[in-house]
Amino acid sequence: MADPADHLSPGLARLVRGLLRLQTIYVCLGCLIMALTFFFVVLFRYGFEADLFAYEEWLLIVCFWLYFLAAGLGTWEDKHVNADLLNFALSDPRKRRIRAVTITAIELVVLLALVYWAVLMMIEEVGDYPRWQTTIALRIPFLVPRAAIFAGFSLMAFYSALRLWIMLRLPLQAFSPEVGDDPVQAQAEEAAR
Repeated sequence: MADPADHLSPGLARLVRGLLRLQTIYVCLGCLIMALTFFFVVLFRYGFEADLFAYEEWLLIVCFWLYFLAAGLGTWEDKHVNADLLNFALSDPRKRRIRAVTITAIELVVLLALVYWAVLMMIEEVGDYPRWQTTIALRIPFLVPRAAIFAGFSLMAFYSALRLWIMLRLPLQAFSPEVGDDPVQAQAEEAAR
């Protein structure tokens, strides 16, 4: 499958591919860390009749970052779960383009509002220094998982804005029903042939 980043300038495409690579590496490592943690929890609990000390605290942070970085990947690849059946009912490329651009624009507006609130959350969190809220046992500042919220929404808004920009530049035939559900992906595949 071709990459939608092919429709970006070389520098921006390199930045996007680098961000996606870092996110993918973290998602893979995060899943591995979760699996190993639960393996050791079971091993300690039932094998040694002991507890793994405060694993919930650091695993929660791993999960926060995993969830929000994976959401950014889903936004770039347009793989989020949705119930959009209208795309199957429309056959006119012009209407399909309007629908795709409208949905992506609404998504971007919502994400920009979430980024704004995440910035406010981060400002408040940093402003509370040195009285930061921390976890009970390991004293990990709540700033760490909250930074994942800010980073995740920022990446989602960035990728959504890029997808909208690419959609606006695509030719109308990229939105025809035979091309597929995702015009950005379909146009990138067409260009790769």
